Amino acid sequence: MIKTWIVGLIGLLELNGLGYAREWSVPDATTRLTFPRDHGSHADFKIEWWYVTGHLEGKERRFGFQATFFRLGQRPGNLESGSFRSDQIFMTHMGISDPDNGSFLHEERLNRDGWDAFSSDEDLDMRNGNWTLKRDSEVLRLIGGVGADAGFELEMKPTKGPVIFGEDGISRKGPEGTAASYYITFPRLMVSGRLRINGDEFSVTGSGWMDHEISSSQLDRSQTGWNWACLQFNDGREIMGYVLRTEDGGYSSYSKLVWVDGEGNLTHQTLRDYDWIQDGAWISPDTGATYPTSPEIHPMDPATGERRRFKLIPTMSEQEMAAGAGGVTYWEGACDILDLDQGEVVGKAFLEMTGYADDIAEKLR
Repeated sequence: MIKTWIVGLIGLLELNGLGYAREWSVPDATTRLTFPRDHGSHADFKIEWWYVTGHLEGKERRFGFQATFFRLGQRPGNLESGSFRSDQIFMTHMGISDPDNGSFLHEERLNRDGWDAFSSDEDLDMRNGNWTLKRDSEVLRLIGGVGADAGFELEMKPTKGPVIFGEDGISRKGPEGTAASYYITFPRLMVSGRLRINGDEFSVTGSGWMDHEISSSQLDRSQTGWNWACLQFNDGREIMGYVLRTEDGGYSSYSKLVWVDGEGNLTHQTLRDYDWIQDGAWISPDTGATYPTSPEIHPMDPATGERRRFKLIPTMSEQEMAAGAGGVTYWEGACDILDLDQGEVVGKAFLEMTGYADDIAEKLR
């Protein structure tokens, strides 16, 4: 989904005259994405990110992880060659949750293109300092960490995909044609590797999810925030869903939910087909924001035609990403999926919530 801490920096750059200096490309339904090239960077688009989350287990311990690499294009042309403002900016965000110890670690980095950061335009291959994400044949390799407290080296093998969300290959977030993205996802990754955290080392296995979004503008200005989740069920299916919250307290009609079946086939749904019920009230001790960390999601199951009732239960409440580098504070964390009708856990999820600690609409104006 739309990554949030980049929003404030985008606004700052535009205030300093680094906004739409030329016509940036926008997603076009007539364009056919081709791989592996489109796993790489797209310099004609202003905003792009590669987002990986997952659930790891080792030595009877459980962990969650997030790694997101951002590319932000800037105005070329009338700026001096080699100046900071003439180059692309790369930002990266890492997060690791250790619920058994009640520990949530996160870190972010900001570099410009050529200053210890880059992204290939031929395939998935990027770096920010010693953090890397690269496709090697049919395997994705991720190296990341959080300061001196944690580090990981993970190998991730897609079991399906990639899939492209959007009925016409375009994920639309509003009525304007620019409020859209190419939304490419590996909805299930088989993960293995090594994790070091707080002095302990683990051989870990688990599951992951990877998004790659390509756009030049995303949100409608009337939207105040969003709640997004990716769900991986034990039966081999997945859901990607979100609600875009509006100023009147409702949800935008551009909110979406998509089922992915075992073969990677998609079923797109609108708010007519699912309910998103906010629940939970965790209050951040750092920002004072109140987050509904245990929402219920009630979609129509395309396999049965029946309404399902799922509740997301966070593995730990404190998974708030504090703002930095001009960004936005948000909550993003690992959850279990509780089937309210069966009364049992049926999978794992990641939940993202924005607009509770910051005024995103104001930052976008």
